[in-house]
Amino acid sequence: MEGNGELYGGQVEEGVDYDLRVDAKGINGEGIGRLGRIVVFVKDGKTRVGNTYKVKVTKMYRTFCNAQLVEQKSKPIVGDVTLMLK
Repeated sequence: MEGNGELYGGQVEEGVDYDLRVDAKGINGEGIGRLGRIVVFVKDGKTRVGNTYKVKVTKMYRTFCNAQLVEQKSKPIVGDVTLMLK
């Protein structure tokens, strides 16, 4: 079963895949996003803020959960943007 936390009335379940947009990075490098009112911590340093990933919830707690990266849904930003001033 796949889904978005909003579609399930905030019900997020262990072992289920969800599409998650990473909105922030934690101090240990984990990606942080939300599924409804549940905060999701993705234990993988390969996530980037602003990208969407398919994640599997591995452990549920009352107000947050841990997840692992299954696959990347959006393409990452390629290259380095540099502003040169004269």
